[in-house]
Amino acid sequence: MRLNQLLRGLARRPLFTAIAVLTLAIGIGANTAIFSVIQGVLLKPLPYPRSGELVALDHAAPGVNIAHAGAAPFLYFTYREEGRAFQDVGLWNTGTVSVTGTGEPEEVPTLWVTDGVLPMLGAQPMLGRVFSRTDASPSTPETVVLTSGYWRSKFGSDRSAVGRTVMVDSVKREIIGVLPETFRFLDRHVSLVIPYRFDRSKVFLGQFSFSGIARLKPGVSMDQASADVARMIPISLTRFPPFPGGSVKMFEEARIAPNVLSLKDDLVGDVRTVLWVLMGTIGLVLLIACANVANLLLVRAESRQQELAIRAALGAGSARIARELLLESVTLGILGGVAGLGLAFGALRLLVALAPGNLPRLDDITLDVPVLLFTLGLSVAAGLL
Repeated sequence: MRLNQLLRGLARRPLFTAIAVLTLAIGIGANTAIFSVIQGVLLKPLPYPRSGELVALDHAAPGVNIAHAGAAPFLYFTYREEGRAFQDVGLWNTGTVSVTGTGEPEEVPTLWVTDGVLPMLGAQPMLGRVFSRTDASPSTPETVVLTSGYWRSKFGSDRSAVGRTVMVDSVKREIIGVLPETFRFLDRHVSLVIPYRFDRSKVFLGQFSFSGIARLKPGVSMDQASADVARMIPISLTRFPPFPGGSVKMFEEARIAPNVLSLKDDLVGDVRTVLWVLMGTIGLVLLIACANVANLLLVRAESRQQELAIRAALGAGSARIARELLLESVTLGILGGVAGLGLAFGALRLLVALAPGNLPRLDDITLDVPVLLFTLGLSVAAGLL
């Protein structure tokens, strides 16, 4: 049976075809949508060079029942100076600042980083440069780097913006660079990047109000990195004084311990299990849809007995008839997949618009090539089933 004949046959039974295609579209579309989420959130690597080497440097303090204490400057300096497992270490945080001197005053989202964070992420400036150790020194002029979106909206893509100054929280800062359009920092949408300028001589124990990031040396495992951090924590307690009114004993009793995770796992968090369970549940929806369409085909086969008998009498073997019926089923599956893609596209647009706070990496959820191949395979499998 030629494909055009098959399609004409389906077109002659529009009600049956519409019901079968819609039933399959719901099952395939739901599976496509949830697989798109899994692909974007769990399967895609982070958009950084050798992203598997990037880790989040968190700490626990079981002595005071704190599972996620974050990171601190005294640990940052110790890891940078004594670490054996890391190529580089950094601290970061986000917030907002007030910008004046470029028109109307405004509050803009901002990323604060130590000087090694942007190079660690492979960020190559579109204009100018990123931070160096000089920018991190308290004795040098204040600097700032713009993201491309803020550079376009605030400076009209003017290349001469590099070298100009802006007032950030009443502090004059020189614009030294513009990040490329492709740069993203995890799930944070920021306009400015500002360097931390720690005075090592004034750092003390405590100040766990930062997030830590590091890049592993080639061949170093997560367990080796955790062991190296555990080795350095006691060293850090002897190198820096406690905060005013505190004592080293307080930190020893807190039993600070490493909590090193891959940066991707830290970003995804507990949503991994939820998504795989949801994928299994939605898979049952497709099985139900296939069962319903199979029942429709059985009912239709009853009404086609005379047609099939005539074809058999004209010399069509059972294998040929079965092949033609199977081709019809697969065609229904592919049509259902095409319609399902439309449903999945609408569902994903709605999901991104709602932007649920507990779902990371929303910007990475798209109907990309792996998702399209998954949908094609699922459509053929549904038709065969």
